Amino acid sequence: MNAERLKRAAIAGFLCSLIAPAMLQADATSANVSIAKFVSNMKIGGDMRLRQESFWKTSPGQRDRSRQRFRFRLGVENTIQDVKMAFKLASGTGEQVSTNQTFDNLNSQKSIFIDQAYLSWKAREWLTLSGGRMKNPFWRVTSSDLMWDDDVNPEGFAEQFKLALNERLGLFANFAQMPLDEDSSDNRDQWMFGHQLGANVKVSQQSKWNVAATLYHFKYENLNNFGAAANQEGNTRKTAGSGSSAQTDVLAASFTIVQLTQEFSTKLGSLPFKVHADYVKNVQSNGALGAAVSDQQSGYQVGAILGKAGSAKTWEAAYFYKWLETNAAIADLSDSDFGDGGTNRRGHIFWLAFNPRDYVQVKAKYFNTKVLRTNIPPGADNINRLQVDVSVKF
Repeated sequence: MNAERLKRAAIAGFLCSLIAPAMLQADATSANVSIAKFVSNMKIGGDMRLRQESFWKTSPGQRDRSRQRFRFRLGVENTIQDVKMAFKLASGTGEQVSTNQTFDNLNSQKSIFIDQAYLSWKAREWLTLSGGRMKNPFWRVTSSDLMWDDDVNPEGFAEQFKLALNERLGLFANFAQMPLDEDSSDNRDQWMFGHQLGANVKVSQQSKWNVAATLYHFKYENLNNFGAAANQEGNTRKTAGSGSSAQTDVLAASFTIVQLTQEFSTKLGSLPFKVHADYVKNVQSNGALGAAVSDQQSGYQVGAILGKAGSAKTWEAAYFYKWLETNAAIADLSDSDFGDGGTNRRGHIFWLAFNPRDYVQVKAKYFNTKVLRTNIPPGADNINRLQVDVSVKF
């Protein structure tokens, strides 16, 4: 072995003497290298959905429509002792009631938005405090889309109480303070204050009954249009302000909404069976708007779900009937799929879903809807709508 080889061997030996202990230490402490505790508590998940959607418009002068869409959502939840941080990204166009993106614009790239970003503190076993852009803090069922679209993530603050009195009866209360719009040139910011009281009753070994009453009070809601990314059909609208500061699509009515919600769960043979019912009533007096719309301030939805599409080889079928008058709820927060979304409609909803895998669902949902009052937008616009979805959760 010549001098050059000896030199190289010496250098290699020196480097090994430095690296080997570090490698051994990394192996010995690999459990700690899993980074900090807060990272090991992190949960990552999301979903991807493909949709074929068809509209058949039965009113004269209206055109049928067909479109293909996707939805993608990715979220992180992390709990450190009694504090949870949640953050979720979603596709969409920035609307408050949808995270869908249409296959459109010559394959142009699509946008991602912050769908959720909030902190939640479990201060007691019976009390949770939250703040930020959060998942809806109010207890809801399928028929509650009279008031809330499933994609709405309210911004603000919430307090949630749960108390189990015994094995058969539990009580809960949910409160929220939600800024709807902040105006730099006016100190009359728009807010919504929600108050919900409810109970969970175990009727029998197989049957449960959940019920809640909620009051939503809106403040300064008819001063501007909230700067919302989407205005849905139905509510009575006006133009507020003048000149360059004028805003269209401003709510003309005032809103204080009472909502009654119930769910009865049992089994038919071996299949889960749920009956849902929801009722909303805007108790504000809006007589100045005229008799044509001032009495259009209530709505209801009733229906049932048989089965539950959850694990592999399971299915469910459902039927609901919905009636939602013009100013019964805030159209811009209501379900965006019923007709063209919003209020001032009645109709039937059917769906059938099947899970071929634990994480895959195929679903067909059909809406048959008619406009209640054609003297306000959208006018005569009866719609039959079919959605066929393939969803994957991870």
